[in-house]
Amino acid sequence: MAMIGWKPPQNMFVKLDTNEAYKKNSVAGCGGFIRGSQGEWLGGFAKCVGLCSAFVAELWGVYEGLQHVYSMGFKKVELHIDSETVVHVLKKGNSTSSLGCSLLKQIWQLLEMDWLVEINHTYREANMCADALTNIGCSFDFNIVFYDSVPSQLRDIYQFDLLGNTTPRLILL
Repeated sequence: MAMIGWKPPQNMFVKLDTNEAYKKNSVAGCGGFIRGSQGEWLGGFAKCVGLCSAFVAELWGVYEGLQHVYSMGFKKVELHIDSETVVHVLKKGNSTSSLGCSLLKQIWQLLEMDWLVEINHTYREANMCADALTNIGCSFDFNIVFYDSVPSQLRDIYQFDLLGNTTPRLILL
């Protein structure tokens, strides 16, 4: 049993946490947020991506998040994703599947720009704010909303993270 919780990025980095929500036979959404090394809120987003697979919705979250962070001028980023598959594909730098191919190419182009992006896997329990933003995105009509401050729906989760609270998780080795 491990205790899992949100952790701040290393010094001089910002942290981008992204996630997806896939509603069977319905719409998918993505979301994410950016925080500084003290846990301070730097921005967030939520987006409806329509009908697609969970994998493609996760890629949309990564793409929109990276674009947003880059546009804000940050040059050192810890990217945290709760999909081990997406982390593996992004780190490998190629994919044998055509699923999300053009989106993957756009993400890889972003990763090659003049900045440092470290790609990491995280557990859902450490990604609760992104999960909440993703569910908000599912309720939109195919658009994206950016948040300069913590949305009211996330205030309790955000405070939970800031206080260093953790959630138990059974991790099989």
